[in-house]
This record gives sequence, C-alpha cells and structure tokens, in this order.
Amino acid sequence: MSDLQTLRADVRGVGGFAGLSDPQLDALIAGSSRLAFEAGEVLMAQGDPSDFVDILLAGEAEICADSASGAITVAVVKAPALVGELGALAGLCRTASVRARGPCATLRVSKAALVQASLAAPAMLIDALARLGDRLRRLNGAIGLYTHALAALERGELSAELMAELRNPAPDLIDFGETFARMANEILLRRQRNDEMASAAIIQRALLPDPRVFAQEIQLDVHAAMIPARDVGGDFFDLLTLSDGRVAVGVGDVCGKGVPAALYMGISKTLIRIKLRERPDLAGAIRDANDYLTAHYPAEQFATLLYAACDPATGEVEYVSCGHPAARIRRADGRIEALPAGGLPVGMFEQLRVTARRARLDAGDLLLIYSDGVTEACDIAALEFGEARLCAALALAEGGAAATVEAVIAAARAFAGAAAQSDDITCLALARR
Repeated sequence: MSDLQTLRADVRGVGGFAGLSDPQLDALIAGSSRLAFEAGEVLMAQGDPSDFVDILLAGEAEICADSASGAITVAVVKAPALVGELGALAGLCRTASVRARGPCATLRVSKAALVQASLAAPAMLIDALARLGDRLRRLNGAIGLYTHALAALERGELSAELMAELRNPAPDLIDFGETFARMANEILLRRQRNDEMASAAIIQRALLPDPRVFAQEIQLDVHAAMIPARDVGGDFFDLLTLSDGRVAVGVGDVCGKGVPAALYMGISKTLIRIKLRERPDLAGAIRDANDYLTAHYPAEQFATLLYAACDPATGEVEYVSCGHPAARIRRADGRIEALPAGGLPVGMFEQLRVTARRARLDAGDLLLIYSDGVTEACDIAALEFGEARLCAALALAEGGAAATVEAVIAAARAFAGAAAQSDDITCLALARR
C-alpha cells in the first residue's frame, strides 16, 4: 500500500471523512501539510483564530482550557481524531489549547479545505453536529450532577454514592470533576475538623474549674476567665482548696497554640493538682510536675505559670512564679503593687529551682494573676496593651473579683479593636472580702 493510500485510509477513519471520494480526499490532502510534534508542543492555542483543523494521525493530544489558575485538562484524544473542527466551522476563536502528550503526527487542513470537503460530503457536517450534541448532552448531565452535589454539600448530605459519581466524571470534564471532588472532600474534612475542634473546646472548658461554684465554697472572692485565640488554647487557670485550709489559685501559659498546647496544658495542670492534693506544697508540686514533663516531653514544649495559696483567715499568701508575668495587688486604697516574679518556665530544664515568695492580702485587697496575652494584646498598629494600661484598668475597675476580671479583659480587647486576637487571654482575681 502506497503512502497516499495509507493516508487516505487514515483520513477516512475520522468521522464524516469516510464519505469522501478518492479525488475529494486527494484534493483535501493536497491542500494540507503533514506535521510532527514532540511531547508538550502546542498544536493549537486558546484564543487564536480557528483557521485550520488537525487530523490526528498518530499519538495522543490533550485539550486544555487555560485559566487564571493554570491549564485545566478537559479531554484527551487519540488517533485517529479530528481536532478543532467546531471552531473552524462556526468561525470562533479557539476555546481551548491542544498539546501533544507524546510524539504525534497530524495532517493540518486549512479552514477553506475543510469547508469545501464539508460541502462535498454533508455527512461531515452531520457528524460534527452529532458530536456537538453529544458534548452538550454530557455537559448538561455534568452540570446537573454538580448542581445536585453543591446542594447536598450545602446541606451537609453529600453521600458516598454521590462522591463516587463525582470521581467518575464525563470524559470532557475529567479534570474539573476531580477538582470538584477534591474541593468537596476538603470541605467535608474541614467540617469534620471544625466539629472535632468544637468538641475539643468543650472538653477544655470542662477541664477548667467553675469559678462561681468554687467561690461559693470558700471564704474568699475569686473569679477567672480564659479566652483562647483559637478554638482551644494553651492557657489555663486553676482553683482548689488545700488540705491545710488554704485556697490555691494559678494561671499557666503553654508555649504554642491549638490542640498540642491544650493537651500539654491539661497534663501540666493535672500533674500540679495531683501533687497539691497529696501535699499542700506549691514549690514541691511544681518541681515534681517539672520532673515528669522534662522526662516525657521535648524541651520545645514548656509552660510559664504562677500559683498562689492564700490563707482566708490571715490573708497570708505564698506564691511561686515560673517565668510568668508578675502578679499585681490592688490595695484597698487603690494602690497597685507588683509582686516580684522570675524563675524559669516549667518543662524546659531538669531539676528546676523553684522559689516560694510571700505576700499579704488585707481586707479589701485583690490579687490579679494574668497571662501575657493580656499585656501583649496588640492594636492594628501592632502597639501592645502593656503593663501601664493593665495597671490603669485594674485601678479603675470597680467591684469584686468578677467585675475586675471582666474590666481588665474588656480594656485589653477594646484597645486591640479590630486587630485579630493573637494569643490566649487569661485573668484570675482573688480578693479578701
């Protein structure tokens, strides 16, 4: 078989060209050119005039729609196939690009030669209309499927069966279908994570003692609040009665945010509570907790904290600070005092040296313990709330422990304004009535 006969057979194998006579085919071939392409080369470019078509004689090509996010593959064609005929017959610019997937050969036919062949063999036009109708049918079916999937996704009712359909889209929409399925799956995962984070937030809140219930059981006025920067946070507060009759309170701030910090927070607080239940020794409980944390957790995880134990009868206060911001005392006459602080965070180094210090609360005095999320709250200009504003808010606050905590937190949040909260905010107040 001669090359011409082989070429005639290849062309006749494409759609409506089967109805062309040998002279008509020879005229079509004579006005065309044979081309070869390597992988990745462009046969047709989106947006260009449709002034020719390609008969794919050998190899494969992919049809890609160029978008702002990159090229999206909408179809793959294999030889023998006619490419670009709808745009040429309709007089439209290219609606997609065509690239070789590997070495391929084409017969490039001019628009004029295609129109002349179509007039000679109307079956070509009928074949083109049939393929256009088939594309519209598949497109309409895909639109219906994705519309149904979007509605189900909005209702939270995207079933496994529907996801399976999305993963097997129409050939012309393979990439779009895969992208839609990935998007739907990501939305479902995010919803699941949101549900899990909401559950984690509930669990974390349950791990924190209820200040109102605790205040009813003791002879001191106490209140605390923790506002996480995310669903769950690394800050904590603690309230418990010691076996010697003293009331112990504490605030901690774990390095980091989110679930890892929340887990470390829960472990740290639980260790200290267990030790304090066994023996009412602040320094000893914190040392024991540090020994466990340094033995079982990396040094990258640590917590600053400040615990204080107050005797309701005498007002004597023992406190331990481990790298935490200095607590403040608001005296009954309005003066604000800073308690000496210092020390290293818990969980960083073995054999932590813990120093217990002493202070005193007289009638009407109030002790404020807070995390650095209060003083480091920033406004949109990245200016920090700072200790001076904290002391001013503390001095201006009227009422007992609850009113003071609410006033200090409100002042910090009002200062930050529209700026996003970047750190957990925790405040605890203890006062002698």
